[in-house]
Amino acid sequence: MSLTLGELLEVIKQHRDAQTMAEKVLPSILAYAGAENGSLILLSGDRVIHRVLAATETFADVSDHKLQTVLADGLAGWALRHRQGGLASHTDRDERWVSIGPPAVASAMVVPMMSRDTVIGLLSFHHSMRGQFREGDLAKAAELAHAIAPLFDIALLTESTIDSLIRLCRSAINPSSVIDWQGNVKVVNEAMERLDIAWEGVNFTQSLLPRELNVSTIQQCDWEGPRKLSSLPFDAHVVPFPGFGVWVQLTTAGDAGST
Repeated sequence: MSLTLGELLEVIKQHRDAQTMAEKVLPSILAYAGAENGSLILLSGDRVIHRVLAATETFADVSDHKLQTVLADGLAGWALRHRQGGLASHTDRDERWVSIGPPAVASAMVVPMMSRDTVIGLLSFHHSMRGQFREGDLAKAAELAHAIAPLFDIALLTESTIDSLIRLCRSAINPSSVIDWQGNVKVVNEAMERLDIAWEGVNFTQSLLPRELNVSTIQQCDWEGPRKLSSLPFDAHVVPFPGFGVWVQLTTAGDAGST
């Protein structure tokens, strides 16, 4: 069943990370545009961050070389360079079309996902029938891409921020951890591991941090200055990144926090 644009946006909002968002919403996006199959690629500059292919073949079966060929010489690459939708009603007559494998595609269109004046992704729509897609379909697809791009952009920004915090945390000397805004412990550095009060990959509430920090949720980690742990001789310093996560760092009681 084809969803309305508003319903598609609600499906996306149910998920937090960009890969899951793409996987869950792509079938509905293709149905909305009347496509048999297609793909959603998320980008950071010219680097592919996430990719989802809705077809019998998966992106695991598509080599990086083929994907880069499509982005360099294919219709997707044309849409990326020109920052506008590209339509190939008859792919066998369009020199921009580069096939990366089955199923056979006779009609295709690609639209860029733009946010903050940047192409953050590409939506591709495929059909086995010639002339399936026309200018009206391209306009509908472009409107869709325009509507969903900011939601994916937020997810990518969150992902990038968490990744940066994780790298900093791992290099910190003091016991440190990064917890995302949903309470998932994303990383615990070696010094924190030795204390055995937080464990990477579990939820914040499953660790001993709530007891030691005297909080019940990650959103309550917003105090200024040091806070003494309940049972260990450490002070806790936190740096909240609202909507992203929280950096928790421990120092010997009375010492200033440092990375």
